[in-house]
Amino acid sequence: MIEIDGTFGEGGGQILRTSLALAAITGQGVHITRIRGGRKKPGLMRQHLTCVKAAAEITGGVLTGAELNSQELAFTPGKIRSGAYRFAVGSAGSTLLIAQTVIPVLLQGDGVSHVVIEGGTHCEKAPLWEFFRDVYLAALRKMGAEVAAELESVGFYPAGGGRILLDIAPVKTWRPFVCMERGRLLESALTALGSGIDEKILEDEIRLCRKQLPGVEFRAKWLNADSPGPGNALFARLDSENITELFGVCGSFGVSRSQVSERVAGMVKKYLAVNAPVGRYLADQLLLPMALGAGGRFLTLPVSQHTTTNCEVIRRFLDVGIGIANNENGTFTIEVKK
Repeated sequence: MIEIDGTFGEGGGQILRTSLALAAITGQGVHITRIRGGRKKPGLMRQHLTCVKAAAEITGGVLTGAELNSQELAFTPGKIRSGAYRFAVGSAGSTLLIAQTVIPVLLQGDGVSHVVIEGGTHCEKAPLWEFFRDVYLAALRKMGAEVAAELESVGFYPAGGGRILLDIAPVKTWRPFVCMERGRLLESALTALGSGIDEKILEDEIRLCRKQLPGVEFRAKWLNADSPGPGNALFARLDSENITELFGVCGSFGVSRSQVSERVAGMVKKYLAVNAPVGRYLADQLLLPMALGAGGRFLTLPVSQHTTTNCEVIRRFLDVGIGIANNENGTFTIEVKK
């Protein structure tokens, strides 16, 4: 088995998710110790346990240590089986992080798969649904992947209750992902999403965020979501000639509307201040499909520890070259060579 120490690098759940996906795809067993050892609450939470069980179900694999709070896991995968699957977190754990675990696996299958995932769709420290749909999946399509996605219901923390539907077809031909220029900004949109909260909060988030970004002409809207519990998210979408990026923040108890708007505005400012098309979050999420596919290169902002950690995990499973070059102008070039 490939041995993975869950404390290295950023020491979080991404080490687990990337390891599970690559074990399933390569057929190599993996033994992970000190799972999420860099977190205040280490071990498998519900969201992570759902990823583990999903990888095992899709491959008919064998698990040991697959229990809540477990800090050690062994996974011996079988053969990838396309089909119909349903995975329920049982909490507001992110459906999108589970999706990013199973999609690369099912892209290697022998038929179309239909996947239902239930849990959170708008959660802190995870991609928002809109980012997943408009940014991540759009990038996968440029690489040759065919993934259709539908949001059936919104799930905010802590109630959850979200539900997403995925149709995943095997990749016929991978294409390199190359994105070195953002191109002209075509459209900017601000959206405030809420459930069970005063509409004035949504209006204020839009107004305050616009005020901090006077140089950007936003098309704005606020929406009431049909969700089992209260919640809120504010996100800015930037459509450029060569790429779409989205920056979002979930509101939570004790976080003011001004703090939410400041955080979103801050991310947009950092992105627009440097002429790099790929944001830090997307950079991290592109690496696995690029390494599985035809490689490529892109220009991004200063790389996160998530990104460098993900590089190292990928190298443990695949014979692939991943280079990160500091261009010394606030941008970095990441290249994946097959």
